[in-house]
Amino acid sequence: MVTEATSRVAMPWPLFTIDFEASSLEPGSYPIEVGICRWLTPERPIEGWSTLIKPAAVWNEQGSWSRTSQSIHGIAREELEHGVGPSDVIRALNAITGGHPAFCDGGEHDLRWARTLASASEIRPVFALGDFDHLGTRLDQLGYMRVLRWMDRAPPRHRARDDAERLMKALARGLGAEHGTSQDIAID
Repeated sequence: MVTEATSRVAMPWPLFTIDFEASSLEPGSYPIEVGICRWLTPERPIEGWSTLIKPAAVWNEQGSWSRTSQSIHGIAREELEHGVGPSDVIRALNAITGGHPAFCDGGEHDLRWARTLASASEIRPVFALGDFDHLGTRLDQLGYMRVLRWMDRAPPRHRARDDAERLMKALARGLGAEHGTSQDIAID
């Protein structure tokens, strides 16, 4: 029988959740914001980080931009010039994850945007993306139901850090853990 205690043990600690916002959902879309949360142990606070991503030149030349997507995430194209370049984003994500997988709920879209980011970078990612739903199967049935209820009650905000935090807080609920307000991850 799987219980809350065995669910905690079954989790691949530390835990990381990641989310991307993108220029569109069309072919040729590219990542414009990334957010990541980490939870080192059940006793520690959840921590988060995010940044806008300055587009690689080829993204601006050949990429797809959707005004519909812009109206959903609220990020104007001009704001991206103040973002961080792809290599620095990968460098930061590598430092935060330390090579552990980061779990997401965007499936093929998140995988495509992570690959697009990596291909524009001079740095190789040391982390892989994992499936958030698959991670949920490590919970007991009651815990998994708490995750689903949290996800229903806390719809995505379509900002990368908020949505990565939403996933992590859902896991915390599933594990029966207090999560509180997330703290910022300091990047050196």
